[in-house]
Parts: sequence; structure tokens; C-alpha cells
Amino acid sequence: MGGGRAIVLATGACVLAATCWAANAIIAAGAFERGVDPGRLAEARVVVALVPLAFVLLLTRRDLVRPPRAALGPLIGFGISMMVVNWAYYVAIDRVPVGVAISLQYTAPVLLLVGMAVVTRRFPPGVLWIAGGLTLAGAALVSGALGAAGALDLDGLGLLAGVLSAVSFAGYLLSAELAGRRGSHPVSTLFIGFVVAVALWAVVLPVWDWPFDRLADPEVAWRVLAVGLVGTLLPFALVVAALRLVTSAVAGIATTTEPVLAAALAWLLLDQSLGAGQLIGGALVVAGVLAAQLTSRSAVRAPEALA
Repeated sequence: MGGGRAIVLATGACVLAATCWAANAIIAAGAFERGVDPGRLAEARVVVALVPLAFVLLLTRRDLVRPPRAALGPLIGFGISMMVVNWAYYVAIDRVPVGVAISLQYTAPVLLLVGMAVVTRRFPPGVLWIAGGLTLAGAALVSGALGAAGALDLDGLGLLAGVLSAVSFAGYLLSAELAGRRGSHPVSTLFIGFVVAVALWAVVLPVWDWPFDRLADPEVAWRVLAVGLVGTLLPFALVVAALRLVTSAVAGIATTTEPVLAAALAWLLLDQSLGAGQLIGGALVVAGVLAAQLTSRSAVRAPEALA
């Protein structure tokens, strides 16, 4: 497969992952309305994602359960980041307007670019900075964050959680990329990441204390399953696989389509209107993703010393 076509397909996989996350936000909101605590739902999503993946691997590909030793560090970082980003994002949307929380999380691609410049002492291509800026501005417009931030006295803990969600989002993209460069198969990366996340949740919020009685409500039961499979297992698998072909920065820019897709789904499914600012923001995000296609993997790779 040609390099250009591979990059387009990998970016498309990230956009499809963003579609899953956008649908996940709507599905999760319904669970919150029915009394499921955000932290418990964040815990359930990784447990539900891990169970079928572990079952298939143990039956068919036990070799993928044991990743290369050199990749263990990034894999543990991937699992920690996965756990933290879900928790921090839920705390953020509970305390500040959703638009502000989304925009804070999607500063992650810009954080990755800054990190690359600092760590490698090489300035990423200018087109990547343009792409990052376009998608960040677009996400802010689509989510309505600019108006919300100017009109409200924002909660400090909510803002801190939003920043933490951005840092951990950048962390799991970068750690997954590094794990792949150290020889970890995408499925191994996903499996170990989920195991680490579930282990952390078992300490913070013991699984045996989960409010299983809530699952008697069919609306809650299907939403928990959908959040785990459609909102977690599938999109994380797509992004981890894509990171074999594009860098974490390009993948992060591509996933910035999530707020655009969430707004589109809200328009289609919840009969919410889209304003001119949201339409302009959507166009900016699309332009940013297309701009990211102009960069090659080799131009933004971290040096082999980091691998």
C-alpha cells in the first residue's frame, strides 16, 4: 500500500474513532440521566471493553497477551492515560460547560506539537501548527466554548480537570505510538492498556461495589454495553492501529473532528440547531484535518532515542 494512501486510511480511522466517541457522549448522557455516576460509567467502559478482547485473545492469540519487554513502560503509561482521560473529562463536563471541557481536551494536539519541539529540539513542520490551530479554533466554535467562557464564572476544579484531560489525551496518543515503535502489536497495546486501566479503577472504585442493580433498567444496560464496545473498544482499536502509520500529533488532529461529529449527531438525533459559528467551526476542523494530510510521518517522528 502506498505511503500516501496509508496515511489517508489511518487518518480516516481516527475520524471514525472520533465518530464513535461523539456517539458515546450522547449514549453516556442518557446513562447519567438515569442515575449512573460518571466515575462508575468510566470504570464500566474499560471493563466491558476488556472482557471480549481478553476472551478472544486467550482463545486465539495468546502470544499477543505478552508484549515485548521494551514496550512495557509506554504500555503502562497508555493504560494510566486511558483511565485518567476518561475520569478527568467526566469531571470537567460535570463542573464546566461541555463546550469548554471539549475545547480544553482538544488542546492535546497542540500540546503534542509543543512537546515534540521541546523534547526533540526540532520544530515540527509549519503546516502541522496551522492544522493544530485550525482544529483547536474550530472545536471551540463548534462547542460554543468561547461564549460560555466569557459569560460564566468557571469552576476552578472543572478547569483543572479539563487541562488534565488534555494532558492525558496527549499522553495516551504518544505512549501508544511509542509502544508500537518498540514492537508492541496494536492488539497487545490495547489489551495491556485496558488491563492497567481496569486495575487502577479496581483500586479507586472497587468493581464489586459497582451499582449492578442499575443494570435491571434495560436503558442503562444497553448504554453501558454500548459505551464499552462502541465508545471504547472500537475507537481505541482504530486509533492504536492508525498510530502505526501516522504520528500521535496527526492522529490527535484527526480526532478533533469529535465535537463536529457530536454537533452533527445532536442535530440529527436530538433536533438541536446549528448556528453559523458552529458551521464555520466545523469547516475549520475539516480544513485542519486536511492540512495534516500534507505532512509525512518521517517529518514529525521523535528521534529513535525515544523509541
